[in-house]
Amino acid sequence: MDYLRHMTRILKLDATVYAELAAGGLPMRYCMINVTVLGMIYGLASIQFAKQFLAAQPNAAVAFNPLMIFMVGISIAFFMHGGLSLFVWVFCRGIGGNPQFMPTYLYIGMSALALWPLAPAASAFQAGLSGGVLNVYAAAAALYGASVIFVAVKAASRLSPVKMTLAAVATVVYIGCFLYLWL
Repeated sequence: MDYLRHMTRILKLDATVYAELAAGGLPMRYCMINVTVLGMIYGLASIQFAKQFLAAQPNAAVAFNPLMIFMVGISIAFFMHGGLSLFVWVFCRGIGGNPQFMPTYLYIGMSALALWPLAPAASAFQAGLSGGVLNVYAAAAALYGASVIFVAVKAASRLSPVKMTLAAVATVVYIGCFLYLWL
């Protein structure tokens, strides 16, 4: 199974896998698979946490539609993937990175595999759960996912390590400020 071998290399932070996949015409397929599965995991976790949340509120349980929550989970994954790709591409392009958007979009989508463990934690936080173990788990999953995405974006943008680090910091600061203002 080439898919499993390629995804293992992505998870091992092997930057050379992206060029090989691009030569084989596989990035779009792998991107769609990984982002869809990320959305499915998020949707299923949201359904589970919603059931627990609604158990305490019997009147709200009437409007509970698991299929809609599942489909929205997939949609959210694609919206977040697209938004992250656009922000990252803008900052990388701003300091001399690849002018094409699609490599960034596809490589981030392929690296979405590393975010699969983070999806249930994000859903748990949204359901109001918190705690030391959940916080540590989410932080570890987010850091690992960010490192895999960093390698993918570096391969897509063809930036030097210093410029890529600057672009990553600018992206994190900008998105952090944006989220702070939004909340």
